[in-house]
Amino acid sequence: MRTFHLLVSAVLVTASLVGEVTAQQSSVRQRSSERTARASWRPTRTQVVSPSRQQPADQSRNKTNRVLLVDHHQDPTQHAEVIPTPTAEPQSVIHTMPGPPIMDGQITVSPAFDGSCDALPGDCGCGDALCVGDCGTCSSGDCGLGGCSTCGELCSDEAWRPCITLCIPQDGWVSFEYLAWYQDGMTLPPLVTTSIDPSVSQADAGVLGRPTTSVLFGDDEVLTDTFKGGRLQYGVWLDRAHTWGVGGEYFEFSSVSTGFSGTSEGNPILARPFFNTQTGLEDSELVAFPDVITGSVAASAKTELVGGGVNFRYLTCCNEGFSKWFFCGCPEPFCSRSESLFGYRYLQLDEGVTVTEDLTSALVAAPGGFLIQDSFQTRNQFNGFDFGWKYRRTRGCWTYDSMFRMGIGITRQTATLAGQTTVNDPSLDPATQTYQGGLLTQTSNIGSYSQDQFAVVPEFRFNLGYQATDHWRATVGYTFIYWSNVVRPGDHISRDLNTDFLPPAADPFTGSQRPAFAWNTTDYWVQGVSIGAEYRW
Repeated sequence: MRTFHLLVSAVLVTASLVGEVTAQQSSVRQRSSERTARASWRPTRTQVVSPSRQQPADQSRNKTNRVLLVDHHQDPTQHAEVIPTPTAEPQSVIHTMPGPPIMDGQITVSPAFDGSCDALPGDCGCGDALCVGDCGTCSSGDCGLGGCSTCGELCSDEAWRPCITLCIPQDGWVSFEYLAWYQDGMTLPPLVTTSIDPSVSQADAGVLGRPTTSVLFGDDEVLTDTFKGGRLQYGVWLDRAHTWGVGGEYFEFSSVSTGFSGTSEGNPILARPFFNTQTGLEDSELVAFPDVITGSVAASAKTELVGGGVNFRYLTCCNEGFSKWFFCGCPEPFCSRSESLFGYRYLQLDEGVTVTEDLTSALVAAPGGFLIQDSFQTRNQFNGFDFGWKYRRTRGCWTYDSMFRMGIGITRQTATLAGQTTVNDPSLDPATQTYQGGLLTQTSNIGSYSQDQFAVVPEFRFNLGYQATDHWRATVGYTFIYWSNVVRPGDHISRDLNTDFLPPAADPFTGSQRPAFAWNTTDYWVQGVSIGAEYRW
C-alpha cells in the first residue's frame, strides 16, 4: 500500500511539471506571434486631395487588417488574429503639391502658407488646382486674423502692445521715393531786351515793338524743366487685422532756378523795357549802349515746393479670388483691399523773381554809377482737411496701389515786393546815396501783402510694386497734384512806370501812382514719376 501511494504522488508531480512547461511554451509562442504580427504590419497611407474625397468616419472604424502570423500554418477553420487599423485624425488639407515620391516610413507635412497672397505659388500650370479654382476661394491674405483684410500686409501676433512705458507698435511701414516732377511754368513779362542792330538809335534801343528788339529773358514761361526731390511715408497699424492705421508723409523739392545774365561795354545793347505812363508809350532803361553806358544785368526766377500731412486709414472692404492677367492666361489667386483716408494736409510753394543791374556812365560830362535791384517774392501756404480713398491689389509678388484724395481748406497768400537803388555820383555829398525803389518796384507798390483764399487740392497717385522679400518692396509710380488758388511772382510784376518815381524822385511829383500792386491769383499743378522702396515690419 505504501508503494502505491508513492507511485501516485510521483505521477501527480510529473503531470504538474508538464503542465507548467506547456503553459510557458504557449506563452512564448503567443508573444512571438504578437511580435511577428507587429513587425509585418504596414499602415496604409493615402494622400487626401480634398475633404470631399475622404471616407466616412464610421466606415473607417469598421475596417480591419487581417495579419497572418509568420511561421505558422493557418487552420482554415480558425480565425486569424485581428489587429484594427488606426483611424487617422481629420485633416485640413489645402492642396496637393507636386514633389518627389513618398518613401516607406517617411512623414510628410502639408505646405504652410504665411497668410499673404504672395505666399501662393505663382508658377502653376493651368491644370493645377490653384489655377483652375478647385479650392474654391483664395485662402491667402488673412494672417489668420480675418480673411482678406490683411491683403499684401506683413502681420505680427501683436500689432499694438499696450504698455506702461513707451513701446513701438509691431506692424508698420516706412518708404522713401525719389521724385522727378514737372510743374506748371511761371509766366514772366519781358524783363531784359537787346537790339540786334547795333546802329539803332538810343530812343529805340531795347524798346518793345521795334523790329530790331529781341527779348533775352521773360515774355515766356520759365521753370518748366524737371525738378527733383524726395518723399518719405511712414505709419503703423493699430490692430492685428490692419483695420485701423495712422500714417504721415513729407515731401520736399530742392530749390530750382533759372535766369539770364549779361555784361556789355556797349555792344551788344542791353536794356530793361517798361511802359512809360508819362508818355503812354513803350520805353526802356539802358544797361549797355555804345559811348553812353556800360554795365551788367542779371535776372533770375526760383521755386521751391514742400508738403506733408497726417491721416487715419480705415479698411472699408476687401476681396480675394482668382483672375487672369489682362484678359489672358490661366486664373491665379489675388486679393485686394480698399481704405478710407481722412486727416490733415499741408502744402507750401515759395517763388521769387529778382533783377539786378550794375551800371557805369560812359559820359565824361556825367560820371557815376547805379546799382539797381527789384525783388518779387510770393508764398502760398495751404492748410486743410484731407479725405480720400486708397486701393491695393496683390497678385503673386506684384502689387498695384492707387489713391485719390481731396484737400479742402484755406491758402494763406503772401506777396512781398522790394526795390533799392544806390547812386554813386561824385557831385553829390555824400557821393554814395541809397534810395527806396528800383525800376519796376517803387514806393507805390513796395510792401508785403497777404490774404486768405479758399482752395481745393485734389491728388491722384498710383504705384506698381514688386515684393522682393517678406519686408522689402520696390515701387515705381506717378503722382498728379492740383492747387486751385495760388499767387505767383510773375503775375505781380507791373511794367507800368511813372518815370518821376525813378530815384532820386522828382520834386514835385506829378502823374499816376505807377507801378501799383493788385492781387492776381491763378491755379497751379505739379506731376511726375517716382521710384523708391518700402519696408514693412
